Amino acid sequence: MIRNSVTGKLWLTIIGLFTVVLLLLSIFLEQLFDSYFYQAEQDRLQIRTHHMADVIVNYSQEVALIILQELALEENASVMLVQPPQSDYVIANVTSEQLELLRTGNTVIERGYTPTWDPDASQKELSFWVLQPLITRGEISGLLYVIQPVAASTAMEKVQDLLFFSAGLGIILATGLAFVVSRNLSIPIVQMNKVAERMMQGDFSGKVQVVTGDEVGRLGLTLNTLAHKLEENIDDLEREKEQLASIITSMSDGVISADLNGAITLANPPARRFIRAQQLAEIGNPSDKQLPRDLFACEQQVMQTGQTLVDELNWQGRVLIVTMAPLYEKDGDSLRGVVAVLRDITDERMLDKMRRDFVANVSHELRTPLAMMQGYSEALLDEFGDDPEQRQELTNIILDETHRMRRLVNDLLDLAQLETGQFQMHEEQVDMEHLIRRIGRKFTTVAHEREVTLQILIAEDDRPATLLGDSDRLEQVFTNLLDNAFRHTPQGGKITLSMAREDSVLRVCVKDTGEGIPPEDLPYVWDRFYKVDKARTRSKGGTGLGLAITYNIVKNHHGDIVVDSVVGQGTSFDVLLPQASA
Repeated sequence: MIRNSVTGKLWLTIIGLFTVVLLLLSIFLEQLFDSYFYQAEQDRLQIRTHHMADVIVNYSQEVALIILQELALEENASVMLVQPPQSDYVIANVTSEQLELLRTGNTVIERGYTPTWDPDASQKELSFWVLQPLITRGEISGLLYVIQPVAASTAMEKVQDLLFFSAGLGIILATGLAFVVSRNLSIPIVQMNKVAERMMQGDFSGKVQVVTGDEVGRLGLTLNTLAHKLEENIDDLEREKEQLASIITSMSDGVISADLNGAITLANPPARRFIRAQQLAEIGNPSDKQLPRDLFACEQQVMQTGQTLVDELNWQGRVLIVTMAPLYEKDGDSLRGVVAVLRDITDERMLDKMRRDFVANVSHELRTPLAMMQGYSEALLDEFGDDPEQRQELTNIILDETHRMRRLVNDLLDLAQLETGQFQMHEEQVDMEHLIRRIGRKFTTVAHEREVTLQILIAEDDRPATLLGDSDRLEQVFTNLLDNAFRHTPQGGKITLSMAREDSVLRVCVKDTGEGIPPEDLPYVWDRFYKVDKARTRSKGGTGLGLAITYNIVKNHHGDIVVDSVVGQGTSFDVLLPQASA
């Protein structure tokens, strides 16, 4: 716990340093006092011993002994006068250095419990052992042997007790002071650590309470500024990321980013749809984690060349243009993946094809009548035939072809206006029952001429069959449908024009028993100039625009039209139109 705490570490450091300093100071003071007290006591004892030696030398032995006893009593010492042969025994046990001191008249002093020169002597307490030579005519005539307990030991013990007490008290006081100091120093650091942890978790709202102007306080201010700047930068990055994500998501083109192994790291919804469909076709699993084979091959080529690649892919009948570019690391040299844009140009290709087909169809439809008009006109100019009836027939053919070309042009204009929304309809309340019956009567003669049965069926209902629309254009819708039915129904066939009310919708059905439409052609019957007759024979007439115009008129009336056909059995067109609200 302490190893992970700044307060504990600071506290232990301060206490340890203070304790070491106090211990070293106590040892030093103890040595200093010890040297001072013992040296002072030794110097005083040496002077007193010299004085005792002078008394012995200068006074009679009896007087000297009395004086020595008095002096010894004052010093609490033991004094002995050692004369030969006892002095010879003592001198024999002293060292050469001590003997040299004795011969020069100096005092030999030892401190301890037993002197080196008298192994048989001992004291229970620390004592000074003193040898003072008595010099007579330059020779040692005897020794003054003084034994004095060390009076300084008691004082030293008191000094030691005082030092240890002071050290203990200092340590206790230093402990509290060190804790307060370390606590005050560590509080800002702990706050900074908490703020840094919250920053690591993405929360930049934490602030350090700065109460000092020292380095720690400045560090706290720096950390607060850093948190504010980071919050602003991250907010900016988040906004840019959201904008980029919104842009990529809203793109109709697919955007893909992949690493060097072909694993997809980023893909917007259109790209994921393309990839899932292709992976389902390739491996049977609609996965969007890995690039399909075609895209992975493109990636390998980009990695080899380091250049942007533009290629065309055909996936599930859709034509895609792929633009793939390399992605580099920060150093600008190491590749880290690729980014690709998938653009679906199927509709554009279809529009181009429809545009080309439109030009070809119009040219085809106009070429025949123009050729006939040119041929018959040249024949008339060359005064071909003298029979007025023959010339009249040629003129009628030219007129019929002119009408055919006019109808074609009018249909083209109507279709263009319908598809661009510029077609003006005259809306009114239309009685569909009356309209259906009128159209049926109009085609009764045609049915009789072509020996086809025409049946008009209107479901009995008390509710009115009215809607809001253009009666002329609605009549054009059902006229086109019936005209197609008569052209494709052989003699003896049957055509049914029926109407029924279904909830809020009027259902008008044109059904025939003609040759029918192959299933593969059904999706294209609403395209302009589309004919089931691929040879484009003119035996059945028609410009190929009727159903396209019909489809657009129904859509402009907010309705719908559905075709159902079986080859050899007939075709059914169901028109659903919303009724007018009551």
